[in-house]
Amino acid sequence: MNYYTEAFDNQLDKIEIYQRYPLLKPFIGSDYGINGPKILLIGESHYLPAESTVHKEPESWYSGQEGNLTLKEQKWMRTRRILNKPLKGWKAQGHTIYRNIESALLKAGLPANDSVFRQVAFMNAFQRPAKTGDSIKQKHQDVEVAVETINQVIDAIKPDHIVFVSTKAKRTVGKRLKQKSVGVHHPACAWWNRKQDGQSSKQRFIGLISEYVNENKGH
Repeated sequence: MNYYTEAFDNQLDKIEIYQRYPLLKPFIGSDYGINGPKILLIGESHYLPAESTVHKEPESWYSGQEGNLTLKEQKWMRTRRILNKPLKGWKAQGHTIYRNIESALLKAGLPANDSVFRQVAFMNAFQRPAKTGDSIKQKHQDVEVAVETINQVIDAIKPDHIVFVSTKAKRTVGKRLKQKSVGVHHPACAWWNRKQDGQSSKQRFIGLISEYVNENKGH
């Protein structure tokens, strides 16, 4: 069962990083923009197993390709496969981010159906994976590739709203995008539930999504 669509792949396949690493292509929900607003969620990065070395240096990563990865490494960075799960389908410890986003999207009023991610699109900002359990130590090239890739994805899927679920990605990449975006803390970090100025990132995220959904109903 696929909860995503390949309808945008003609354009996405022209993006250089996806020609090298097709596994990184964004997850575009099969109901994206059909009964509600087109929302693009942007995370930070995938990560690879502890023993992996292929992603250590930006230069070699960006000039490499998917065929150089082991099957285990490929599995860890298949954006579409990772998100293509039915409701409550994220059991792995490393998938807290998806469990927390799912729960917040439901609270914001998106229809549960069999997969709430059907309604949204999701990609990571940084196209080079991080070390297991670590936040990416981004270099200049990572930021350049991130900006270029996201801008091309925006052209392809034309989101109404962009929400970063990583303050690191929002800070380094958000200000250079061709479209306005908002950002909240990473849903797997402590700040997701910790209040700042009377509101946690989780509450802010729920508020934003719910506002987008209701604003769309008015049209």
